[in-house]
Amino acid sequence: MQNLPTYEEWTKDMSLADQIKFYFDVEIINPNTNESNFIGDPWEIVAEVATNPNWLKEFKVNFKEYLQEREYIK
Repeated sequence: MQNLPTYEEWTKDMSLADQIKFYFDVEIINPNTNESNFIGDPWEIVAEVATNPNWLKEFKVNFKEYLQEREYIK
């Protein structure tokens, strides 16, 4: 059995932006190269955040479940 980190250990050095990028598999456009590997519509995320006061709480729960399902964490 692998010795997997906890959610708190795995995310302790990740910004919210990094967590969102990891979860949605997105990259923001690099201003130096003007290149992106973005998948999806960032405005959908922004709209959800703007209209749902519970978005952050729900995101954290979903992100933790995502990491557990893929065996990144315990």
